[in-house]
Amino acid sequence: MQQEFRQFISFGMVGGVGFVIDAGILSLLVHGLGYGPLLSRLVSFPCALTATWYLNRRVTFSHLVSNNPGQEWLRYAMVGMAGNLINFIVYVILIRVSNTMYLHPEVALGIASILAMVFNYLGSSRYAFSRDTDD
Repeated sequence: MQQEFRQFISFGMVGGVGFVIDAGILSLLVHGLGYGPLLSRLVSFPCALTATWYLNRRVTFSHLVSNNPGQEWLRYAMVGMAGNLINFIVYVILIRVSNTMYLHPEVALGIASILAMVFNYLGSSRYAFSRDTDD
């Protein structure tokens, strides 16, 4: 139980690093180079996803790493994309059903992000970094 809690905290910290990478690349592309925010996100998200996969592989789930890093990255990417979809759906639901959330969307984003992080952690620890799923 204590190891799981430490892993979850580590996962959250790695997610924070991923956010900084995502936001930094996004900001550089939009404000520094003049690209649009959608195209820029298509670049920044995979960079952040790859960085968090690598850090989680080396730090958070080092005892679970696969002998097939390509397959592991693909599983991690699938979990991450599903987590982002959950984040977005919860966010939309919250701002549509609650006037308070609509007026304060950062609260809705926080709630959605926490739920998505729990999903991402469970998916990563039990699927993406599971040796049982190696081919």
